[in-house]
Amino acid sequence: MVGSMRDQHSIRALTTVLRGSAVPYGYTLTVLATHAVLTNEHGNPDVLEVLLFVTGAVVAFSLLGIVAERLAPEPLQAGSRDMIRSGAIHALAIGCAFGAAVLIALIPGDIAWGIGAFAATGLYLSIASAEILVARRIDEDHGPG
Repeated sequence: MVGSMRDQHSIRALTTVLRGSAVPYGYTLTVLATHAVLTNEHGNPDVLEVLLFVTGAVVAFSLLGIVAERLAPEPLQAGSRDMIRSGAIHALAIGCAFGAAVLIALIPGDIAWGIGAFAATGLYLSIASAEILVARRIDEDHGPG
């Protein structure tokens, strides 16, 4: 019984970590992949290109934040399994953001760094949000589990 209770707590702890890590994990993969694609196409970035990359990501994040706050000031309370399910299907968000980064990397010049980070951030966060809605719909239609 004690071992079973300990195992249950371990699994609940893992669930907590996965739930809290799903979106940051996917976004980290997206940013790293975008940076790698841009580096492959344009070489190692100089300070200006890093600044453009960071600025592009911050502007996309900020614009989405402004829109979200104006249209829905109260965040959606994710269900018990929404974050885990959406994390499992983040391949779509990561894939779309990565695909855009691959195409944007073909743009010549420094501006590709800013546009690439902007597009990857905007696409990833928007699609990841939609994935949470899909996960919630699955819970509503089929019940948790």
